[in-house]
Amino acid sequence: MASLLGDLIAGGLSYLGSREQGRAATSAAEAQAAAIRQQSADALAAAEPWAIGSLGGTAAFDSEGRLGTLMLSPELTDIYQGALARSGLWGAQALEYGLDPFAAADVFYQQQEPMFTEQENRKRTDLETRLLAQGRLGSTGGAEEQRALEEAIGTGQLQRREQSFNRAQALIDTLLGRESGDLGRATGLLDIPLQYANVGRGIGGTLGQTASAGLASQASAQQLLARTQAAAGTPMSAGLLGLGDVVRQNFGTRRP
Repeated sequence: MASLLGDLIAGGLSYLGSREQGRAATSAAEAQAAAIRQQSADALAAAEPWAIGSLGGTAAFDSEGRLGTLMLSPELTDIYQGALARSGLWGAQALEYGLDPFAAADVFYQQQEPMFTEQENRKRTDLETRLLAQGRLGSTGGAEEQRALEEAIGTGQLQRREQSFNRAQALIDTLLGRESGDLGRATGLLDIPLQYANVGRGIGGTLGQTASAGLASQASAQQLLARTQAAAGTPMSAGLLGLGDVVRQNFGTRRP
């Protein structure tokens, strides 16, 4: 009987010790996992893009809303809006002339033609006066000189029309160039806050390796916790089984 009582006490103590050992191991693993999870959270927070600001503008990030905001400074914003407004004016004028460059060329031609028409009429009058004084007006020779003068006048008109078309095309090219220049200036200003954003991403990105290591550590801690919790049941089970063996050995089925 004494032997039975001793075995029961030993089995009970073994069970209690195994249970406390399992609890202690589980608690230690849980504490370690919690610490590593906090470290991982801190690493992830540090790896987020940083907000950057300077005289040219700002670049801010909202990690919760997944939103990035890029802003120019007020002074550069005014320049940006002015460049866009001018580009619109240049583009509208270029479109007006570009829809019908021949009509635009005719406008240039007509603007200068009154001056040349006066000169041409004066040449005709001078030739007629000279031929009349020579008694050749209406003669074959006089008619040939008049025809030669008209051909020269016509050639000059054709040249001026070609020059007018070239002027119109040059004006269209100039307007388009100004439009493109102002657009390029405006879009170039937008690159300033974008550069700030890249700086912010670079600062956070440099910490990305730390964040990755933290995530790996977090996963390892979770695995360790799971293994510890599973193992904690093993000694308790063994203690119970040992206690059960003692009971069976002493109170098992006996022959009458």
